[in-house]
Amino acid sequence: MKLTRKEYGVTARAAGCFVMILFLCLAVLEEAGAATRTVIVGFHKKPGTYEKDRIRRARGHIRRTFGTIRAMAITIDEKELANLLKEGSVAYIEEDAIIQSVDPVVSQEYTDSWGVYHIGAETAHASGNRGAGVKIAVIDTGIDYTHDDLRDSYRGGYDFVFNDSDPFDDSRNSHGTHIAGIIAAQQNGFGVVGVAPEADIYALKVLDGAGFGLLSWIIAAIEWSIDNGIDIINMSLQGIDFQSLRDACDSAAASGVLVVAAGGNSHGGAVSYPAAYDSVMAVTGTDPFDMKSSFSPVGEEIELAAPGTDIYSTQAGFSYGGLGGTSQAAAHVTGAAALFYNAAIDDVNGDLIIDGTDVREALQGAALDLGEPGRDSVFGYGRVDAAGAALEEPEALYLELKRRASPPWHDAEAVILGGGVYDIIIENYGLRGVRLAVYDDGVRVKRMSRNVRFFHKKGRFMHDQEMTKIVTIDARDSEYDLYLIPYGRPGTSADVTITEK
Repeated sequence: MKLTRKEYGVTARAAGCFVMILFLCLAVLEEAGAATRTVIVGFHKKPGTYEKDRIRRARGHIRRTFGTIRAMAITIDEKELANLLKEGSVAYIEEDAIIQSVDPVVSQEYTDSWGVYHIGAETAHASGNRGAGVKIAVIDTGIDYTHDDLRDSYRGGYDFVFNDSDPFDDSRNSHGTHIAGIIAAQQNGFGVVGVAPEADIYALKVLDGAGFGLLSWIIAAIEWSIDNGIDIINMSLQGIDFQSLRDACDSAAASGVLVVAAGGNSHGGAVSYPAAYDSVMAVTGTDPFDMKSSFSPVGEEIELAAPGTDIYSTQAGFSYGGLGGTSQAAAHVTGAAALFYNAAIDDVNGDLIIDGTDVREALQGAALDLGEPGRDSVFGYGRVDAAGAALEEPEALYLELKRRASPPWHDAEAVILGGGVYDIIIENYGLRGVRLAVYDDGVRVKRMSRNVRFFHKKGRFMHDQEMTKIVTIDARDSEYDLYLIPYGRPGTSADVTITEK
């Protein structure tokens, strides 16, 4: 803003394990002696009629055709797989793996949501930034959207397990509900508070009550997020590199979605996928002393650290409980990202909108450096700092307009406006009116100029009573000279405050 007072003068992939933080394990779906296989087939180009007919001729069943990646989820006779891979249009074939939940790390002692305050979220809240309107997809076990701390944040979602619109969390450890509470539990005086309590939460259920689900459901949930204008995806999943999953994450990032994922609870081992993809923010966990949590991974892919040890949050059935892991750490980063979406950050890619690319860089720049100077393999850029998303007080200019014995024009005050929309607040002390004359390079702009008059109830000018009026001027497209000219009896005045909206 410019606001100054003017002075005159591909291959088939082996299926692996996908662990849901603490975690969720991905096992290969392959029954001994089974006649059919469920797989994901990737193509060199978007599959069309020929590819679909080829699957059907092989007595295959197309379960899902993806939109953002060139792939289909199918069931097919095992003996047809080798022939299918020989097709020139096929890039890879992967098992449609099963996701299995594993018992998370349960806290023995906890008091409240210490992580939210530790990363400075209360500073952003106090400034008026609570992540309002930012759309976050929690790809997990679903959410107990009836919970007192979550029902006002919940905006819908989808259940890919039962293929309906009721993504309720029926898991035994309330994993998705716990993650949602860290991100957006309400600031209502009880329970816990989330990092972004006014964000909009969408539950995308990809795991059933026993903690099992398919890789294709995860990919479908990512596509749902893209199609529904989600700003941030939170995934607490870890496993090996799947081409289909990589493509889905890349598509989301290319669409402007910020993808945040848990780095994995490998206890000093490697960073897992999808967090290890370049298109995803890999998050590791820390304790209240900003030390690496024992379960956290080590690797150059780590981008940010966040509280992950003994985190207290919402659980299904209107309850609360403690869990720990890089899933909880990822949720803190997701909440902080929501705050940065609403902060005054730079448009780094120059596309005139604030999207995931801009927020990702802002989070990196605001992080509190830990460990080795600069980015390192233990903490990445450092511990996430939500206080960096605090809204700044708008720049304001204060003027006094005063009528003297000279012609009104000689009493004018001049200001340069440019690059924003401004509120001009005139607090009157006896003036009959104020003329706002706007000039662009010496030429008066009539559409932007205003005459502000102060009237008595019967249409007569007010001379002795106070009155405040507000005028808005849009100066985003150029730099303008604004002249404020007071009219009235000598000795009358007005206080003027000019603030960018």
